[in-house]
Amino acid sequence: MAITIEQAQEQELKQEALTVVQKAALVKIVDQATYDSAAALLTEQIMPFRKRWKEYWEALRKPAYAAYQAILDKFNEGDKPAEQAERQVKNAIRAWDLEQERIQQELQRKAQEEAEHRAEEERLAAAVMAEQAGASEEQIEEIASAPVMVVAAPVEPTYQRASGISKARDNWKAKVTDMKKLCLAVAKGVVPAEYVLPNESALNARAKADKGTLNIPGVVPYNDPIIAGRSK
Repeated sequence: MAITIEQAQEQELKQEALTVVQKAALVKIVDQATYDSAAALLTEQIMPFRKRWKEYWEALRKPAYAAYQAILDKFNEGDKPAEQAERQVKNAIRAWDLEQERIQQELQRKAQEEAEHRAEEERLAAAVMAEQAGASEEQIEEIASAPVMVVAAPVEPTYQRASGISKARDNWKAKVTDMKKLCLAVAKGVVPAEYVLPNESALNARAKADKGTLNIPGVVPYNDPIIAGRSK
């Protein structure tokens, strides 16, 4: 089978990649000469190779991506409206679920109150019967003051949930409403320090301005240089 020009070019680039990787592995800077040699390897071989490698694959990527995008556009013609329809129906079902859950909780609360009320009446009736039976005041008081221990039976659901539709899960989150109080709690050791996340964007902006003179309690400036190849 004949090798195409593209395949030959790719093989040549792969071989060049192997060469520069091997050369880079041998780099050891110990003096000016080895420093200059490493810089030349970077700017004259590694960086130009990476540019050629990107250009080679970019020429293949663009038409492939265009074909993919055309197929994706066709797919979205039908899927986007259906996705919106699914979201609308799911939101309606979720709203109904939440409302029915609220109603059921309210019914359960009322059922519990009624059960406790009946238990209270039964306790008072028992105290009256004990008094009529000649029980002592201490015994009557003990019956009348006994705590009510009753749990109402679960109320019936207000509707039957459809199969195949997942129930919305609880997703509790927390938000800071008073940073000073939170920081004070951290300082006192009441809560862990990781509960306070530093605003790295603001701190880094201040560090860029102040550099080594940055003076913020609990914060240390440091330089993390971005290494780039020098221009030829």
